Amino acid sequence: MKIEEFAPNSEAARNGRDLVNKNRFSNLKMTNDKSVIWGECAGSGKNPYHCSIDLKDPLQPVFRCSCPSRQFPCKHALGLLFAFEKGDTFQTSDIPEDIVEKRKKLEKKQEKKVLAKEIVKEKAEGSKKMNTAAFVKKINVQLSGIEMAEKILKDLVQSGLASADAKVVQTLRAQTKELGNYHINGIQTAFNHLLIALSAVENEAFTEVIDQINYISTLLKKSTDYLNKRKDHPEDKPELDSAIEEQIGYVWKLSELMQYGLCEENAEITQLSFFTYDHRARKEWVDEGIWINLKNGKIYKTNNYRPYRAAKHIKEENSTFGILKLKEMFIYPGDQNPRIRWEPEALLEKRYDADDFKKIIFWSYVNYAEMIKSVKNTIKNPLMDKHPVVLAALHKAYLKNGKLVIEDREGNKLSLSDYVFFPTTTQLINLLPSQCENFALAIRMDNDVESGYLSGQPLSLITPEKIVRLLY
Repeated sequence: MKIEEFAPNSEAARNGRDLVNKNRFSNLKMTNDKSVIWGECAGSGKNPYHCSIDLKDPLQPVFRCSCPSRQFPCKHALGLLFAFEKGDTFQTSDIPEDIVEKRKKLEKKQEKKVLAKEIVKEKAEGSKKMNTAAFVKKINVQLSGIEMAEKILKDLVQSGLASADAKVVQTLRAQTKELGNYHINGIQTAFNHLLIALSAVENEAFTEVIDQINYISTLLKKSTDYLNKRKDHPEDKPELDSAIEEQIGYVWKLSELMQYGLCEENAEITQLSFFTYDHRARKEWVDEGIWINLKNGKIYKTNNYRPYRAAKHIKEENSTFGILKLKEMFIYPGDQNPRIRWEPEALLEKRYDADDFKKIIFWSYVNYAEMIKSVKNTIKNPLMDKHPVVLAALHKAYLKNGKLVIEDREGNKLSLSDYVFFPTTTQLINLLPSQCENFALAIRMDNDVESGYLSGQPLSLITPEKIVRLLY
């Protein structure tokens, strides 16, 4: 059991371990089957905190503590688990009555959750009646917001980027904040990205600003056309092969994903890469995982958002190793690497076996020309992900003019370089054996706008025996 994975952040885990080292726990007890542990932890007051952990499901332990902390689990509950793992003496005892009652309440709650999920499924399968008047009213509000956004963008461009001084940026920031009143939060985020790009301009290098202006311009046009079409035909399905709904600002419900068939049962996925980055436009930390579906080779993303103001109280995601078997996997509308999610209770984790690595390699592109064509078809659309992740089969890998180059059996080549996060290419050079036939490489693609040069950054190396993470 990796206790750190249950902690909301690394500081909480460290503080929990410190409590054990300082001998702050007393009256440690456990049931005969070790499914419940409990005890007391000395706090800042005269009375100790009472904490317990229900380990009936080791993958989803239930933490409880009487302390007032808003972190969950708190450092006291984590410390209790560290003490148990360390081998501190826990006296065997009958489970306390209050924990028995809490367990019963939790079981009832879970039963209700299962029932509620069945109801959601029934609603998804049934014909859902739409409140057309409310739907059209919301779209009209969104279209009004888009008109305002178009005027904001037009004024900025016509006044000239070189004249975008602190006063102009301050005005733009106030206008961007106002866009939040029109149900177009995705468009508002795009303007926040523009503000960040403007603030970072040095020596009149406006390339990033212009790229963002082009993106917003395309987004506003596409959004206007799309919303007008939805308004004229409200009973039609929303667009499911792109992320336009989310790019405008819509938040999908699980029942809707089920309704549109964006749910896969008994999926098997494994994580290829993991990293955390600062999404300054959203004012959030994002924990992003890159996953592959072992049944069809599709590559997905997961995103865990932690707003700055609440990041301390939201559990950080972590690297996951092994195969996740999911009863249900929900797939959000998107492009080459759509976002996925699942409910914790739908999860079963198993260790890798040799066949799993072979399955991953089987799904890799053996022809780089086809792979590059697929990537170019994605990135030529201004609203699509400009850094899609692909899986490439390796035939050769070598250094040329100081750059790492990979090659397929047909002689098609792709240069690898570091353009974001960490120097993974350097790591890969040191890890690659002289013979890399039958290996695969997960790559995040990049197209340099100024030069038109297409390259990729390696995320992980897959061999017939293991996955070597370069970002984890």
